[in-house]
Amino acid sequence: MTLSTGMPSVRPGIGLALGGGFARGFAHLGVLRVLQQHHIRISHIAGSSVGSILGAAYASGAPLERIIETCRTLRFRDIARWHVSRLGLASNHRLGALIERVFGSRQFEDLQIPLAVVVTDLSSGEPVVFKQGNLVDAIRASCAFPGLFEPVQIGTRCLADGGLVAPVPTQAARYLGAQTVIGVSVGMHDGHRGAPTNIFQVVSRAVGAAQKHQLELWERHADLVLRPDVQFLAWDDFARADEAIEAGSAAALPALPRIEELLKQKADAEIPSEARRVLQKRSQAWPSEVQA
Repeated sequence: MTLSTGMPSVRPGIGLALGGGFARGFAHLGVLRVLQQHHIRISHIAGSSVGSILGAAYASGAPLERIIETCRTLRFRDIARWHVSRLGLASNHRLGALIERVFGSRQFEDLQIPLAVVVTDLSSGEPVVFKQGNLVDAIRASCAFPGLFEPVQIGTRCLADGGLVAPVPTQAARYLGAQTVIGVSVGMHDGHRGAPTNIFQVVSRAVGAAQKHQLELWERHADLVLRPDVQFLAWDDFARADEAIEAGSAAALPALPRIEELLKQKADAEIPSEARRVLQKRSQAWPSEVQA
């Protein structure tokens, strides 16, 4: 006999907040792989910069292994074209073609998992969160790192990298509806030591320094933060995707007991107190029925 509580049988899921970090962001795939292997349901995803690409690919329903295989062969030239202008050194229009090829969805509304993409409005300096409409434009904007890529115009807004205002978009994941939020931070430092040697290193280190002062803000909205050890990777180490993925897995595996605990707490909280008391009495009175 199976004991029925009248409660939903769907196990509570987690909301993932995936931060930016260029090639370091491949670590997100290692986290996703561990969660998938251990049947931990992802209820919502919020992404900034590279986190928006990988989060959207997963949310679209594209098989994780296919996403990983694509990333293993990905190079900077696949997402960018040098195009020096007053607003940037390159265009990321090629990223749109990549999205069209890999993703199973083209619109937010077609995604299998609710997604939020965070971008920065360069006019106001405020975050803009996309949850509907065209995926390509929102992701391109979220990945438009200042100084490197030209900003993306959507409507009347001039938009750039979401990592500027949301290094790890935990607040967006919470607002999307996630009850339990796990942030994945891969850091913005460029992976090189010593004084900067080019304009990208200057800009990325300046952004990274500013982001350090946002830690308390985004961590406040996370139940758990994973920090894959990818400090040895440079921003453009795309050929080292496997190392980043392995670092993501290594960060997620020891966190599994804590994740299970968070899910159990959420499941218990969703059961009304009276139903919980009934369950407890029945488990004491009829253990054979409960277990059968």
